[in-house]
Amino acid sequence: MTRDCRSVVRAVSLSFVVVAVYPPSTRAQEPQPAATPEPAASPAAPPAKVQVTAFVDTYYEYNFNKVDPSLRAFDVQHNTFSLSLAEVAFTKAPAADSPVGFRADLDFGKTADLVASYEPASDGKEIYKHIQQAYVSLLTGKVQWDAGKFVTATGAEVIESQDNWNYTRSVLFGFAIPYYHVGVRATYNATPKVAIGAQLLNGWNNSSEINGNKTVELGLTLKPNEKVSWVGNYMAGKETPGSDKIRNLFDTTLTLNATAKLSFMGNFDYGQEGDTRWWGIAAYGKYQLRPSWALVGRYEYLDDTQGGFMTFGTKAQEVTITSDHTIAGALKARLEYRTDFADAAIFASDSGAKKRSQTTLAIGLVYTFGGAF
Repeated sequence: MTRDCRSVVRAVSLSFVVVAVYPPSTRAQEPQPAATPEPAASPAAPPAKVQVTAFVDTYYEYNFNKVDPSLRAFDVQHNTFSLSLAEVAFTKAPAADSPVGFRADLDFGKTADLVASYEPASDGKEIYKHIQQAYVSLLTGKVQWDAGKFVTATGAEVIESQDNWNYTRSVLFGFAIPYYHVGVRATYNATPKVAIGAQLLNGWNNSSEINGNKTVELGLTLKPNEKVSWVGNYMAGKETPGSDKIRNLFDTTLTLNATAKLSFMGNFDYGQEGDTRWWGIAAYGKYQLRPSWALVGRYEYLDDTQGGFMTFGTKAQEVTITSDHTIAGALKARLEYRTDFADAAIFASDSGAKKRSQTTLAIGLVYTFGGAF
């Protein structure tokens, strides 16, 4: 290679080195990354949905007195496969961004008939028996207002068996307190631990007025921590047509979750109308052996010796043991032993003679389902 050729090669090589070390200026003209846009505003919350829940409750019960059992709220049929209750409920709970709500519970079955059996109007039972609850709600700050028909705030148990610790209802629930009311109520949620309630009502178990007087109920709920809750209610009003006697009821329930598996509950009721008094106490214990299996015991002592609202006119007790099983999440099966006994012979038997006790074995099945729209 000649000297001139070598010079040309050196020049070309040097130019490539320069280009590699110092890139062309056009690179600085490449578009810069776009600025990160501001995050889009969160979409508006979807409108509150209507929750739909439903269940079917059936049972079989055998009374060793061989007749329909006495002193029972809803398990009133002996040696019979019974449809206790079928219910569908629609709920739209009020919220800060949607303050108007409602609830309607529609009931069918023997229990619906029994709950409505106290209706005073001649056609009241047929009109109202399928409407366990139906009320509208309005949320104003920390106060929720409800107007219409709603279940009572008193008692440790409710009409729906799957929401109770035992399958059969206590005597206190069935005979010492009302099932429902029609009127207006306000609940002030002062803090997550304190709620105060007040109600103005037609009375006990009457959708229509019977004497032109109203009943007042005051309530307090305390939840000092996750393990303890206490509810107290006082109710007063003239309930008997043609009488000026005021019926008073004090009801209180204390619940203690002692451990993750062991819970206790106590319920006390004291009623008085004129000189007639009735009272009772119920104690419950629940042990969760497995997530799907619990054992529950209940004991009651009742004093209706003056023949008050409970109507059986003597002292009575009952003991209940329940084996509670949840199957596949939606089916609840309960096996239950129960004995009721009293100072006087008040329990019917197949011989026609009254007895001082009755013992039953029952199995209750409840299937629950639901959704939202």
